[in-house]
Amino acid sequence: MNVQDRIERTRDARDRGFTLIEVLVAMMVFGVLSVLVAYLLTTAMTLTRTSRSSEVAANLAAQAIDKARSATDVFTVVSGATTTTVDGTTYTVTRAAGWLTNTGAASDCGTSGLLQNKTLNVSVTWSGMRSGATPVQASTLLAPAGPINDPSTGTIIIHARGADGSGVGGVPIAVAPDSTVSPNTATTVSPAPPATDIDGCSYILKVIPGTYVVTIGAAGDGRISTDQKNPIKLSVPVTAGQSSVIDKQYDSAATPKLTLSPGAPANTMFPTNLPVTYLPQGDPYTVQVVKTTVANVTTTSTPLFPFASGYQAFAGTYVAVGTSGGSPVCLSSNPSKWVIPNATGHVGQLQDPPIAVDPGSTGIVPMPRVTITTSSKWLVAVNAVSTTPGDPGCTATGLRLNFAQSGGNSAIIALPYGSWKLYALSNQNDSLTTSALVDSSKIALPAGSPAFTGSNIFTLDPRLP
Repeated sequence: MNVQDRIERTRDARDRGFTLIEVLVAMMVFGVLSVLVAYLLTTAMTLTRTSRSSEVAANLAAQAIDKARSATDVFTVVSGATTTTVDGTTYTVTRAAGWLTNTGAASDCGTSGLLQNKTLNVSVTWSGMRSGATPVQASTLLAPAGPINDPSTGTIIIHARGADGSGVGGVPIAVAPDSTVSPNTATTVSPAPPATDIDGCSYILKVIPGTYVVTIGAAGDGRISTDQKNPIKLSVPVTAGQSSVIDKQYDSAATPKLTLSPGAPANTMFPTNLPVTYLPQGDPYTVQVVKTTVANVTTTSTPLFPFASGYQAFAGTYVAVGTSGGSPVCLSSNPSKWVIPNATGHVGQLQDPPIAVDPGSTGIVPMPRVTITTSSKWLVAVNAVSTTPGDPGCTATGLRLNFAQSGGNSAIIALPYGSWKLYALSNQNDSLTTSALVDSSKIALPAGSPAFTGSNIFTLDPRLP
């Protein structure tokens, strides 16, 4: 091959250009390099933005600390959260305040009794934080401008908490000498104590020693305590040089709507003084309820502390009306106390699931119904001693439930579980004499009920299938 041929072949090879494989390889290399460059640029921008956000967050934390240090009253330094937007980024500044205990831990409201040094922890987060990023934090220790405790006077510390344990702000507080204590060196507290702050704290300083009534909350404020009180009233002794600490849960009341004796026929009569017992996670609570009848359905609603576990409910007196806790006075009203199986092998049971405490929640209160042949009488049911096997009984027999005057020749009444005597009175205030006792022949019990025992006593048994 001569020189001219080689030159022509080389010129032909150049004219042919790149092959398809060479183009694909070149594109792949270009793509990899482009992704790498884009990743590096994105990472650099993210780091720059994070660095800038961290710097702003650090400034906001420092501002919060400086503001707390400049406060003239350490009691005004409280927990809380605020938000602010800088260059399109939203920052959340969270403050957590507490009084230091003698172990160095933080105590809400100084419930350890010490009001010497207050700690403030500030945490700042922002929108768009990288996953796993740490909030910017700062803390400081604050001391009152002067001594809080006076060796000749005492301090009352109040902490109001919600059902979740967090502080409840805006709860009114009142303090007055306890008039039931004599002699009593307590004096009128002036000025009146402030409502609880955002941490649920209220402090009453330099109180003359004596015994005081402390009121937490106000009647009708929609809140209730764990022992079902509104407001809370406590007798509190105050000792010179010491702190009296009150730590109570007081939250917005739940009001589940309960249907009494579901499916009751029209004109069913309910006791005018009907008690209903509520079983929360804490102590049982028996209260005389107010009833409402609409379209032949009778309901009731009682303000209750919003225990997350909910409530069981049954008609009848279990503990003394108006009290929370205490010893049961009538076991037979509680279906779960009928633990001995009946002839069909059944035992008494409470409702499952429990009644919820969410807004708009509902439930039922089972009440067996009895039909009485009577003619315009005032009916009265009285707890009685029964020989029915398995009836847990009442230690307080004689508990009385009153009904309105019946009409016509018969009446249907709803009653709690247990054993009863029934009286029919010509006049509302007549005595409960033997002659007024309704004979068993005029009483129709629910199907499957135990037989009548002596003196026309009948048992309404929750163990029926």
